Amino acid sequence: MAPLEPADWTAERLMRKALPVRASASCGDVAELFQCDPGLAALAVVGEDGRTAIGLADRNTFLLHFAQRYGRELYTKRPVLHLADRSPLLVPLDTPISALGEQISTHRPDALHRGFVLLSPNGHYAGIGLGIDVMRLTAEQMTLTLERLQNTQRELIQREKMAALGGLVAGVAHEINTPLGVAVTAVSAFAQETARFHQAYRDGTLRRPDLEDYVSSAGEAADFIQGNLSRAADLVQSFKKVAVDQTNDLPRQFDLGDYITEVLRSLQPRLRRSVHTVIPELPRGIVVDSAPGAIAQIITNLVMNALIHAFGDAPGIITISLSQGASPDLLMLAIGDDGRGISASDLPYIFDPFFTTRRDQGGTGLGLHVVYNLVTQRLGGRIDVASTPGQGTRFIITFPLRLPRA
Repeated sequence: MAPLEPADWTAERLMRKALPVRASASCGDVAELFQCDPGLAALAVVGEDGRTAIGLADRNTFLLHFAQRYGRELYTKRPVLHLADRSPLLVPLDTPISALGEQISTHRPDALHRGFVLLSPNGHYAGIGLGIDVMRLTAEQMTLTLERLQNTQRELIQREKMAALGGLVAGVAHEINTPLGVAVTAVSAFAQETARFHQAYRDGTLRRPDLEDYVSSAGEAADFIQGNLSRAADLVQSFKKVAVDQTNDLPRQFDLGDYITEVLRSLQPRLRRSVHTVIPELPRGIVVDSAPGAIAQIITNLVMNALIHAFGDAPGIITISLSQGASPDLLMLAIGDDGRGISASDLPYIFDPFFTTRRDQGGTGLGLHVVYNLVTQRLGGRIDVASTPGQGTRFIITFPLRLPRA
């Protein structure tokens, strides 16, 4: 049987087995039971049938009365109900823990120190429960539920990152197909030209103009093939750097301007299919000791977010700039657009998980949440956003040159 989820926990988890006492028992006998067993917190009082709960005797109340002057003389021979709670909190075993905690805090706060009686499904006495156990189990329940939610959130974020990488793979594959296809076509044409040249040579019909034409064709074919293969190789190299960094994000030293250029190059397949323009302002020579995968993911998510949300079908401009921060050990990376902007009502929530204005179009609401986590937790920085409807949006990321080491 699968274990119960924390939300399914019931009062049965709180049950402490304890032999009840009958209503005819004397207070003195019950006090003696408490004194002999320091771990006994409470006793249920049942009727003469031994099954119907009619009261609850808690340790503190009994021992407090017997410790008073003349207390033992006053209460020893009286029935246990004289010092017991005659209307205790009765709790069925299948009561959810959350409902029980609410019931105690709202209606019976005294049950926190006096305890309560647990009833079996047929309404008979089953055991006792203590309020402190409710609080402990509620805290444990909340902790496990929070841990489960955090694990789920981490899985969703990882899926979002892999989905972005998958989209990058598809775009790169599509983009590589064009230069490779052109190169293959050029090779095939040159192979046919070579076969004709070889046949003319074997037949003895080769003339000087044929040789000149073949040499010229060979040079053109070589340039054509080399250009297209170099284009494909550059794209593969850019994608390889970005993909490796995103899947195995180990800190290293690198030129930040050059690296962001590589990231943008890997995004070209997606950018080329749009009507928007990316203008980078990335000075070279800024060497950082940071997490390249996190930076690549941040750039990718913010650029894709602008393509999806900022412009619609209208052409737009995305700017990416890198500059010195407020102190020598800080950098400022700004990514902005001249799109439709973000409404004032949505702006406070854009980094919240699962917040999206395009739920009906498949939006998950995790893209900017991933960015926020990467900036604040992985890079040890901060991210600010400024946006005016109709005038665009600007994200400003401030982070240290050197990644904080544990």
